[in-house]
Amino acid sequence: MEARGELRVGFVGAGRMAHGVAQGVVRAGKVKAANILASAPSDRNLGAFQDLGCRTTHCNSEVLQRCTLVFLATKPHLLPGVLQQIAPAVTRDHIIVSVAAGVTLQTLQQLLPAGTKVLRVMPNLPCVVQEGAVVFARGSCAGEQEAALLKSLLSACGLCEETPESYIDIHTGLSGSGVAYVYLFAEALAEGAVKMGMPSALANKIAAQTLLFPRLFQSWVPQCSLQDLLLLPIQ
Repeated sequence: MEARGELRVGFVGAGRMAHGVAQGVVRAGKVKAANILASAPSDRNLGAFQDLGCRTTHCNSEVLQRCTLVFLATKPHLLPGVLQQIAPAVTRDHIIVSVAAGVTLQTLQQLLPAGTKVLRVMPNLPCVVQEGAVVFARGSCAGEQEAALLKSLLSACGLCEETPESYIDIHTGLSGSGVAYVYLFAEALAEGAVKMGMPSALANKIAAQTLLFPRLFQSWVPQCSLQDLLLLPIQ
């Protein structure tokens, strides 16, 4: 399936999130672009993978035949049919990672061969620019080695933490939907500056940069809270 010591990563489904993950691991040097294979029913989404230097196919089963770690990145309602299609090609050597929202580990394990190493991942939109927040949970047959490998790969897309599966839905609200609220906040900051006379393009740029500060500050001082930031004197 792959040369010794050389990880080959596959994507069944080639949408924006799949491309974001692929782009992150390639840019971070985790996986060579030539060792990534993505499948989709049409060429519409495969062009972005090809531009990255990845290989593409219209055959989902080919991804399983050529890759060990496979991301299932289809729309959730399509996933059961995809699982039925690829199940005959899944072996105990595969690591199957689902990105489909709302599809539980129990469902994944029921639809795949017994003993399959399955993990469930929930990224958020900023993963496409490698500034995301990702949580993942492992199924009953996935061990420490598979979890460590996945965390190493997804850390290229931003923060990555292993959690109980019950946290995944919480994460969806916190960091998935939360992105939209942060955008509205940034937009409001910029609109206030525009009303005071600042050009819109500059106001939007400064508002976006302002929202980077708390995240960067917390990387310097891990124990710093939001309240600490608000009370911090300017020196």
